[in-house]
Amino acid sequence: MGIRTTEVVHEEVKTINDDLDSVVVEAKPDETVDMSKMKALRERLAGMQAEANEPTEKITKEEKKMVQKVVKKKSIKLGIVGSGQAGSRLAETFYELGYEAVALNTAKQDLEQIKLPEVNKLFLDYSIGGASKDRGIGASAAELHKDSIYDLIKDKLGDSQVFVFCTSLGGGSGSGSIETVLSVLSIMEKPIVVITVLPMMNEDAQTKSNALEALSDLSKMVQNKTIHNLIVADNTKIEAIYHDVNLLDFYEVSNKAIVEPLDVFNTYSAMSSKVKSLDGMELLKILIDGEGLSLYGCMDVYEYEEDVAIASALITNLSSGLLASGFDLKQTKYAGVIILANSGVWARIPSSSINYALSILQETAGCPAGVFRGIYETENIKEDVVKVYSFFSGLALPDARVEELKKEVAAQKSVIKEKGANRNMNLNIDTGATETVSAVENIKKKIEKKSSMFGKFTNQTVIDKRKK
Repeated sequence: MGIRTTEVVHEEVKTINDDLDSVVVEAKPDETVDMSKMKALRERLAGMQAEANEPTEKITKEEKKMVQKVVKKKSIKLGIVGSGQAGSRLAETFYELGYEAVALNTAKQDLEQIKLPEVNKLFLDYSIGGASKDRGIGASAAELHKDSIYDLIKDKLGDSQVFVFCTSLGGGSGSGSIETVLSVLSIMEKPIVVITVLPMMNEDAQTKSNALEALSDLSKMVQNKTIHNLIVADNTKIEAIYHDVNLLDFYEVSNKAIVEPLDVFNTYSAMSSKVKSLDGMELLKILIDGEGLSLYGCMDVYEYEEDVAIASALITNLSSGLLASGFDLKQTKYAGVIILANSGVWARIPSSSINYALSILQETAGCPAGVFRGIYETENIKEDVVKVYSFFSGLALPDARVEELKKEVAAQKSVIKEKGANRNMNLNIDTGATETVSAVENIKKKIEKKSSMFGKFTNQTVIDKRKK
């Protein structure tokens, strides 16, 4: 049975899409800034950008603390689809934050570990299970179960306004299923956002090669508008930021780091603000109208009383706090920033701080089409801290990181090839006999074998001893 015909698109989603062009791009921040301080900020930004490709500096534990989830109401109803082990874990993290989510995998034992209702999971039964980092196996398994994938998504996520597809780039199940899952989501005619993860530095050549192939496929889908946004996190960067987290906790911590900034934007854009809110339509603009890749991150500011403190923290966030590196932020089409603090903290923040922060944000993003800001007072943050979240959409591929991956793959494949050649050489054992002697010995052995009792039973020649 083939995929059923397209359902009628939810009227609310149509309205959102139709209204996108009417969103008013926010004006530049007020010019009430000290130009000498702006010059100092620019110099600091230039210095941080020059160090962007160097190893990430250590970040304190306080800077890694996650913002507390405060409300369940969201601006956009996101439907989450996770494929493969990494994608399913991300889907689980979204589910814990209140989103509807489903998970797919060819490995039953991995799927059993995902904390979703069993009816929200789909085991892609294929061969003996798993994909062994083979994208072809992942693709075949997904294609075999295409109807079941459609039925699950339609049943559990049918009223979603935007689909979010989560997968790693380097595995077999998730990476291999990309084309099939996205073709199913496309049938439902709703915007599609993809969140994906680049491999760690210590991953093998196959994983990194898979990542390059999958990233190429996804980039083409961005260009032809099959998907509306591609959010890239880099496990190498995350590993550097959370270098002191133990192995058992690493993936939980990294998954929260990937998912939480998007949830913060989606949660707070549904809330009112005494100063300025970033509304749901502005978030939707950032999320599905960027026509490129996206990058986001979070930074905590503890020494915030100077008027350039938040701007300085934003600079740090742009260079070392985001979840990937190598992007040219001046390509940004839309930028968003959300600043959170409790009332006691806001009382000690100079009013000019926001102007400095927005000015440096605009310059970093190369004067984008829109810069959307949300400034919120919330007592749910008990700490003496300002939390700054930034979001950039409409970016091109991070060429430097891609080239780095290519070099790593080439180097690892060269080693593998050399090992293979050495293995073949070592399998040839010199017995000390010449080829002629060896040939004679082989003939003798064949004769002896045929003459033996066992040889008479195993000899392929049938001798008929019946009397004529």
